[in-house]
Amino acid sequence: MHECMHTSAVAGREKVDLQIRGVPAKLQRRIRANAARKGVSMSKYVIEILDDNVDRPGTLGDWLDEIAKDQPKTNLRPGEATAMIRAMRDAIDRA
Repeated sequence: MHECMHTSAVAGREKVDLQIRGVPAKLQRRIRANAARKGVSMSKYVIEILDDNVDRPGTLGDWLDEIAKDQPKTNLRPGEATAMIRAMRDAIDRA
């Protein structure tokens, strides 16, 4: 990815133009189609994707590390959640 030197202030927010080289044609077509379905430009669509995902953990391990930081927020006893899931699966199997 190449960062151009062009910046502008729009609606009180500074913006920077970026150029991405070597995008596979198939990926570009998928981006174009998805943007069209949403009724937005390709640039707006890609910015939304980046904004939604840039702070997400990069790997399953990163995600597990992130959620492990939080204490459980339930009053379930150890093993109770597992028993509930097992009961739900058994009910689905019987249906």
